[in-house]
Amino acid sequence: MKMLRLPTFVILFSLSIAFTSAALAKEKDEDGSTSDEDVTIEKTVLAREVEDRFEPVKSFKSDDTFAVLVFLSEPEIGTRLKAIWTIVDAGEMENKKILEKKIEITADAIKGVEEPNRINFSLTHDDPFPAGDYKAEIYLNDELVKTVEFKVK
Repeated sequence: MKMLRLPTFVILFSLSIAFTSAALAKEKDEDGSTSDEDVTIEKTVLAREVEDRFEPVKSFKSDDTFAVLVFLSEPEIGTRLKAIWTIVDAGEMENKKILEKKIEITADAIKGVEEPNRINFSLTHDDPFPAGDYKAEIYLNDELVKTVEFKVK
């Protein structure tokens, strides 16, 4: 009788540990899924802003309004994006930050928007930029995700 109790106890104890571990792992997975992990940048598109629309381009003219269109996997509320526009090498300037723009997705911001997963980062300017190399660094929730390099001709 004693021999039967010990193996039964060991089996029950082992099953108890297994179920507890599985339950804790599932709870950790549910707690760990936040917008930081769910939202991704699917693609970026260089574009020239013309009136109220965007035209995809490979490079810009010095008097264009520059734009990078960022397409997200989903427009998750609370997602933070940032674009840093930089002159890499143009004129007599090297690695000069031009503009930093931050956006946070809110319910009001995407309400009624035709493409809520598209974020437009545009750079307008009064004076033409010199010909050369430029870049826009795209951050998703404070993490650099994409660097878009382009030329101004």
